Amino acid sequence: MTDGVAMLTRAKENLIFTMSALSEVQRIALSQSKREFIEMCSFNGKECDIDTDFKLHVDPEFGNCYTFNWDVNKNYTSSKAGPMYGIRVLLFVNTSDYMATSEAAGVRLAIHSPTDFPFPDTFGYSAPVGFASSFGLKKHVVQRLSAPYGDCQREKKMNSSVYIYGDYDYNPEGCHRSCFQNTLLSKCGCGDPRFPVPRGKRHCSAFNATARGCLERAIAEIGDFHHITDNLKDCTCKQSCEHEIYGITFSASKWPSGATDLGSCDVSLTEDDCETFYSKNAAMVEVYYEQLNYELLKESEAYGVSKISFFAQLFKRSVG
Repeated sequence: MTDGVAMLTRAKENLIFTMSALSEVQRIALSQSKREFIEMCSFNGKECDIDTDFKLHVDPEFGNCYTFNWDVNKNYTSSKAGPMYGIRVLLFVNTSDYMATSEAAGVRLAIHSPTDFPFPDTFGYSAPVGFASSFGLKKHVVQRLSAPYGDCQREKKMNSSVYIYGDYDYNPEGCHRSCFQNTLLSKCGCGDPRFPVPRGKRHCSAFNATARGCLERAIAEIGDFHHITDNLKDCTCKQSCEHEIYGITFSASKWPSGATDLGSCDVSLTEDDCETFYSKNAAMVEVYYEQLNYELLKESEAYGVSKISFFAQLFKRSVG
């Protein structure tokens, strides 16, 4: 293998395999803690409680991730639209800890409902260090008709022995990943470390050449997850009957400015050195609603059962 991009992709896969052999406690310890990563936070103009307002989520590719507004029983309400009334966080990434497989410096952001699993690798947005990145939200609610008018997934909770994201609501993305993972489990007896496995199952080990070889042959047969072929049988992933979509408007400006009070630099650094240090190791991110309303996209039947019955009776009388 001589292609640089292919070699880097392979190195990333090897790293994910190696990390999967560690316990979750060990993987958490190798990534940044909540307090190391989140230096400052405010929501709706008030200071956040970093310890309780963020929940840890361990991602196989991105390591320790932290979810804001994760508790469905606790409402965070923006009083107005605009950047000042959303969430604003100063995130410290410490690029000196980066490995050779890191292609860019910044953070990965996924915006989702509290009951949805985050898929940062597929649906995420990147915010680079040295910039203030703004993400303006517009909420859309989609309601589809189920049978007999449509063909959508009504149930939100799925069987966790089949759906690998069983603690979260159904999502077509999660369904495709579940089909992919369950196919590998049936062929090799172990799963791809990039995705969860059902309880009682295990990931393929990076140190087991037989299992790794089986996994590679199976993926070559059915296609990698992002390029699945028709060889992946018995996989029907419907759209949800009701789900939320967030439209994103992104903008960025250079950060920090010379007037920014960082306040947490080493005392040995001058103001200019402090600004340079943060521009290389930190990102300011703000997420907010552009407007405090949402768009509802709702399917409705053109002719209901009662109307069809009426037309049938009318037709019968006209020809009888």
